[in-house]
Amino acid sequence: MSAEGYLSQIRGYLSENFGSTSPEIAEDEPLLGDLLDSIGVLKLATHLEETYGITIGAHEMDPQNFGTLRALTDFVARKTAGG
Repeated sequence: MSAEGYLSQIRGYLSENFGSTSPEIAEDEPLLGDLLDSIGVLKLATHLEETYGITIGAHEMDPQNFGTLRALTDFVARKTAGG
């Protein structure tokens, strides 16, 4: 899947499940604290694992990987590619 494919799917999931107030979540919009709390991060990580067949370690659920939609999309793309 292309990075844009991941971006679209993850954006849709976030909008549907975390009630973003903006019509479309921007790629650089902060997710942590604004859209996702600690429970939200766990719920999102579980969804990503189930949807994309990846494993996300607790140490990977940090601002570097979950800070913005673009960072999250890049992280998922790396994980699905075996990185």
